[in-house]
Amino acid sequence: MRNVTLITRNRFFYILVLWIGVACQRSEIEPLPASAPERLQSYVKYLASDELEGRGTGTEGNYKAAAYIEKHFKAFGLKRVGKSYYQNFKVVTDVELADGNSVSVVQNGNSREWKVEADYIPVAFSGNASVKGDVAFAGYGITAKDLKYDDYATIDAKDKIVIVFRESPDFEDPHGKFTKYVSLNYKVRNAKEHGAAGVIFVNPPSDEDDELFSLKRMKGDAKVGIPTIHAKQKVVEPLLPAGKTLAGLEKVLKTPRAQGFDLPGVTISMTTALRFIKKPTSNVIGIVPGTDPKRADEYIIVGAHYDHLGWGQEGSRYNGKEPAIHHGADDNASGTATLLELSQRIAQNPLPRSVMFIGFGAEEMGSLGSNYYCKHPLVPLDKTVMMLNMDMVGRLKENKLQVTGTGTSSRWNPLVDSLAKIYQLDVSKSADGYGPSDHASFYARNLPVLNLFTGLHDDYHRPTDTWEKLNYPGMATIADFATGILTAVGNFAKRPDFVKVKSSGKSGNMTFRVTMGIIPDYADNPKGMRISGVREGGPADLAGMKDGDILVKFGDTEIKNIYDYTYALGKYKHGDKVKVVVLRGENAAQKVTLEVTLRGKKK
Repeated sequence: MRNVTLITRNRFFYILVLWIGVACQRSEIEPLPASAPERLQSYVKYLASDELEGRGTGTEGNYKAAAYIEKHFKAFGLKRVGKSYYQNFKVVTDVELADGNSVSVVQNGNSREWKVEADYIPVAFSGNASVKGDVAFAGYGITAKDLKYDDYATIDAKDKIVIVFRESPDFEDPHGKFTKYVSLNYKVRNAKEHGAAGVIFVNPPSDEDDELFSLKRMKGDAKVGIPTIHAKQKVVEPLLPAGKTLAGLEKVLKTPRAQGFDLPGVTISMTTALRFIKKPTSNVIGIVPGTDPKRADEYIIVGAHYDHLGWGQEGSRYNGKEPAIHHGADDNASGTATLLELSQRIAQNPLPRSVMFIGFGAEEMGSLGSNYYCKHPLVPLDKTVMMLNMDMVGRLKENKLQVTGTGTSSRWNPLVDSLAKIYQLDVSKSADGYGPSDHASFYARNLPVLNLFTGLHDDYHRPTDTWEKLNYPGMATIADFATGILTAVGNFAKRPDFVKVKSSGKSGNMTFRVTMGIIPDYADNPKGMRISGVREGGPADLAGMKDGDILVKFGDTEIKNIYDYTYALGKYKHGDKVKVVVLRGENAAQKVTLEVTLRGKKK
C-alpha cells in the first residue's frame, strides 16, 4: 500500500511539473489540460474528429494528423532527425479506370459491346492486359480437395475466359465449410492455375441488388496478372445455353456439386486498363536525446500508427449503404494520443538512453510505414534496443491489458509483472513478437518488442469507433505503465537481450489449416513476396528460409504477392512437404530451392 501511495504522490507532482513546464514554454499548441486523462481526450477528439475524415492514407485528413503530431513534437522540445520531422514515402492509395477498357461479345455470329461502369467494372487487382477466348462457366470457381469439391472437374479452362459466381455454396455463412474459398483473390488464382486467360465474376441471383464492385485499392498493391471483371447478371444471363439460367445454376450448386460447362458459340474479347494512384505519406519522427554519453547513442523506439480507414477503405466492417467517416478513435487515435503523452513526459524528464517517437503512416495498408522505416532506419537498427508499440489502447475494461512480445527479451516478464502490480493492471501476456501491427516489423529485424492493446470490440473498423466511447482514465494508467517501461529500459545498465520466440505452430489466419511461420512484407515487390521475418523453430526456419528471402514459388504455384501465397497455402494440410523456391543475396541473384514440412492443426 505504501508503494501505491508513493506512486500516486509522485504522479501528482509529475503532472504538476509537466503542466507548469508546458504553460511556461513558447509553444505553437493550445494550452493543454493539467491532467493526463484530459490531455489524452483532447488529442483523441481532434484526431478522431469529422475534420480529419478518418485519416485515410494520402488524404488531407491524414496530412493534418501528421502535422498535428509534428506540432506537438516541436512544442514538447523533441529534436528532428536531419532537416525534418517527416520520413516521406509513397503508397498506392487508389485505383481508377484508364483509357481502353472494353468487352466485346460474339455469340453465334452476333456481336455486342458491354459498357464499362454500367454493365461491368474491372476488379482492382486485375492485370492490365487484353485477352480473347472461348467461354466456360466454372460455378463458384472453387477447388477444395478437402471437401472433395471441384468446379473445374467437368471443364478444361485452358486459354478460356471463365464465368464465376461470387460467394460459395454456403453463400455468406461465415461459419460455412467453404469460408476459406470465398475470396476473389483465391478464385482468380485458382482460375489462373487451371489455365484460364481471364475471369468474369457475376453475383448469384440470390443477390437481388446485383450491384457492381466499387473500384478500390487492394491491400499489398497486388495484381493477379490476368484480366478480371465483375459483370451484371443481365449481360451474363443471355450467354448461357438454352435451358440454363443463373437462378437454376445457383440452386443446383447449393447441393453442392460441380456444374462447370462450356458456352458453345460464345467468344469474348476483353481489355482491362487501370491506373494505380500513388500518394505521399509520412512517418512522423521526433527524438529526445539521452543524457548519458555512454548510452545516448542507443535508442528506444516508441511507436503508434496514426492512419485509419478514411471513409471506408479495404478492411472496413461497415455495412451501411451511404459512405461514412471511420473515425478510428480507438484504432488508433488512442495509441497516437498516448504516444504524444509519453513524448511530453520523456521530453520533460530525459532518460540516459535516447528515445525516438514515431507516428507511423499506412499501417492499415499492411504496416507499410514501419516496414519502410526498418528498411530505411534513421538510426542504425543495431543501435535500437527495443520497440514499444501502442495500437488500440483506448478501451480498458476491468483493468485488463494485453501485452504482446513478452518473450522477446528475458527482461520483459519481470518488468511487466512488477509494473502490472504497481498500476493494478490485470495483464494478459503473449510471448510472440509477431502480430498485426507495427511492432512485428521490428521483431522481424531481431529487436525486442512490446505491444500494448486493450482488445477488440464491435466498433472495430466501423464508423462507430468514436471519441466518447474511450476510457481516458484507463488510457492514463496505460501511459503510466508505458512510462514505467521506458524509464526502466532507459536506465538499464545493459541493453535488453533479444530472444527469438519459438513458433507456436498456430496459424495467424483461422481459415488456414497450416502455417509456414513467416511474416510477409505487404509492400509490392517485382520479383515475388519478400519475407520480413521467419519464426524460430517454425516450418520455414527449419527448412532454411531467411529474413529477406523473396518467395517466388510454392509447390506448383508462382508467387508474386501475398495473395498468391495465401492461395497456395490453403491447398495443403498438416505434414505436407512442399518444395519452395526463394531468391536471396545481393540483388536477389541467388535462387534456392528448399523443402518445407508444413505445420498446423491435424484433421
